[in-house]
Amino acid sequence: MEFRKDINGLRAIAVALVVLFHFEIPGMQGGFIGVDVFFVISGYLMTGIIFSRMEKEKFTTLGFYLDRARRIIPALAFVCLAVLLVGWILLLPSNYEELGKRVLGSLAFISNFIYSQEPGYFEQAVYEKWLLHTWSLSVEWQFYLIYPLAIVVLEKFVSLEKMRWFILVAAILSFVLSVYASGRWPTHAFYLLPTRAWEMMVGALVFLFSIRIGYLSQKSWELVGIGLIVLSAIFINSQVAWPGWLASLPVLGTALIIIQSRQNSLVTANRLSQFLGKTSYSIYLWHWPIVVWINYFGLGKHPFWVFLGISASVLFGYLSYTFVENIARKRKVTPARSADSPLLNIGIPTSFAAAVGTIIVLSHGFPQRMSDEFYAAMERLDLPRATNGWCFYDVNTDESLIIGEEGLKCTLGNKGSSLKGLLFGDSFAGHYEPFWDRIGKEVSAEINSVTTNWCYPSADEVIYGDSSSRSYDQCLINRKYFLDNASSYDFVVLSGSWWKIDLADQMKGVYDAISYAASQAKLVVVMAAPTYFDVNIRDMYARSVMFDMDFDVNRFSRVEDAGAAKVNQEIKNYANQFLNVLYIDRSSLFHVNGVPSAVTEENIPYNYDQNGHISIYGSLMAADSFKKSSGFPELSKRIAEVRKRKNIELTLMQAIGTKEFKVSVPW
Repeated sequence: MEFRKDINGLRAIAVALVVLFHFEIPGMQGGFIGVDVFFVISGYLMTGIIFSRMEKEKFTTLGFYLDRARRIIPALAFVCLAVLLVGWILLLPSNYEELGKRVLGSLAFISNFIYSQEPGYFEQAVYEKWLLHTWSLSVEWQFYLIYPLAIVVLEKFVSLEKMRWFILVAAILSFVLSVYASGRWPTHAFYLLPTRAWEMMVGALVFLFSIRIGYLSQKSWELVGIGLIVLSAIFINSQVAWPGWLASLPVLGTALIIIQSRQNSLVTANRLSQFLGKTSYSIYLWHWPIVVWINYFGLGKHPFWVFLGISASVLFGYLSYTFVENIARKRKVTPARSADSPLLNIGIPTSFAAAVGTIIVLSHGFPQRMSDEFYAAMERLDLPRATNGWCFYDVNTDESLIIGEEGLKCTLGNKGSSLKGLLFGDSFAGHYEPFWDRIGKEVSAEINSVTTNWCYPSADEVIYGDSSSRSYDQCLINRKYFLDNASSYDFVVLSGSWWKIDLADQMKGVYDAISYAASQAKLVVVMAAPTYFDVNIRDMYARSVMFDMDFDVNRFSRVEDAGAAKVNQEIKNYANQFLNVLYIDRSSLFHVNGVPSAVTEENIPYNYDQNGHISIYGSLMAADSFKKSSGFPELSKRIAEVRKRKNIELTLMQAIGTKEFKVSVPW
């Protein structure tokens, strides 16, 4: 196909939108639609290549695959190698091992399957995934593999002219599936080919039907198309089910621009658009690792670093286009080079990058890169689990843990004490186990911990996590135990990821659990959820140790914490309705000399991750901080009252049992 300036300019628009979105430029919250624009372009061009060659009887599937591989793989392999090199310097062993796996997934063009099994594309956790953007390359490659084979098979039964009707039906079916799946299975719908294929087939239909639109001039229709794309980028956001029916807007806009085929457009044919269009693939490849690198050091919100990151994306994209992508594309297979060209351009860089990735995976990220001092500093900053000496029954991570009553028997504090407490909840109860172990010893109480993933305090069978997971089965057992046995404990401690529960609109179950516990136990203690950071705070601290840098926790944003703090206050207000419910707030748990703080006196963070969890060390330090707060005397007083009341009850029961006297106990 001949070179078209309008399509090249469309690539510029697409890559600009994606880059601006990923660097979080205000007003570009819908910039992710740039990928949808790329898909339409790809479908148009691939259909043009396949059908034009078929008409000339020059099409072969192997030749098509080699052309696509030559276009995509060399630059991708080079970026993978560069990221692995940077990872050697920057990443912790576990993260480096994970990066090795991601490289293999990207080179095998299955990364979209991998990411569809993980938190969604718009979650904060994506800033730890150096090759997340390769999901779209995997979708395209899968389309490239299936599409020409389907056409070759269809050609045996129908003419090329009639084949477009089959593609139209396939596009409609894919679109219907996309709309349905985006609301039902949003993560899978976002990443997988069946719900994305219609976008590429729209491009195919534009080529096959040779559409022409009257009523308005070509320039006017082009402006309508550009308007649909730009307005989508401005007004659509990550809260929209994607790619649902709204995805038809940028897809239609792209199709309108291609249909008009304006080669002298001020928007698509200017020098900047042409430059960005030619280098768009390489810019796309490089920009996301740069985004991750900036966020790796918590600099993603700083305008200077954002500007530097965008500039570096364009520069590295240009260098990659010039010295990797362009050279590889110009090496066409000729009779003299037919044997070595695919090997030189595709096989060697892919094999080398895959080999390096494999070595990193097999070596578990080369843990020997870290010093003994580093491991000593990090050892305490883990989440308490049954596998490291605590009680949290993390059945999602450790499948060796048996679903059942084994998760109901783990004690903390002053073991053997006559005063019995129950710690009940999800991982946000589990992370308070070291806290209650230390406090339990202070108040001479034994605490039984019944905690597992996503199993927040509730009286019903709903969780905010995956109801098909092992943790759900364990949670049903835990909650039945809570309902059946809360009255047998002297006090009950409830804790959960209140904010995540509130986001899932499931707080009624929490309030019911507090009310139920208050009716069954002499004392109920409700724990505040800790601070939520927008980054993985443990990793940030680890990096400061690795590079011997000062750790300043105030550099890291806490935008999401506003919601968590609000729900904490709502929980407190509800708890205060009950005379026997004590709420322990953040200020009593996380402070230095009475001043609220996200780090301890040693300048080590309480937090374990960006999801609000605290580490073993953070939990123990919270206990020490709590003992210095006004909250501890109040808890001690309440515990003493419970103990006194229990002793009176035991005395009366013994007296009644020996028939010394009879009395009616008012409580």
